[in-house]
Amino acid sequence: MHLIGKKVIIRNFEEGDFDSFYVLVKNKANHDLSGMEYTTDINEAKKIFYRYMETPGSYCIALKESSLMVGIIELNERGMSGELQKTREVGFIIEGKYRRLGLASEAIELIIKYGFERLGLIELWASAEEDNIAPQKLLVKHNFKYIYEVNQALNFLGGDDKILRYYLLKG
Repeated sequence: MHLIGKKVIIRNFEEGDFDSFYVLVKNKANHDLSGMEYTTDINEAKKIFYRYMETPGSYCIALKESSLMVGIIELNERGMSGELQKTREVGFIIEGKYRRLGLASEAIELIIKYGFERLGLIELWASAEEDNIAPQKLLVKHNFKYIYEVNQALNFLGGDDKILRYYLLKG
């Protein structure tokens, strides 16, 4: 994958991206807001990083001018039967110091175009934690429509209930 925008490139992960990746996974706020894996153990982070490298549909968001990884964007399969074959779930995160620069917005634009024009998708889904307002606004800006919310009910595992809001964009 290699999509080029004005400020960002969406590309496959490279070995040199690990340091930037580690910044993302060792920040607990990223986990709390997006559900991204969390660890401060560098060896565990390396295992997670290599899993991302090998996962189809997981891509690096990099600055166009330097190729520095600043985030992750994903097109996750929702199922491989019937009409689900032509749908994907979009997930994304930008490292804190690169937020509010329009990078996530540009990455979303690129991935939407890629999904509908090159993959022939008919729907894109996305979700955001109830209290994570920024991605919800970003999704609406890109014509995703709020559909419903679900209580993840993780308190039986010792965690808090998590309300996820789901958004849909049809091609």
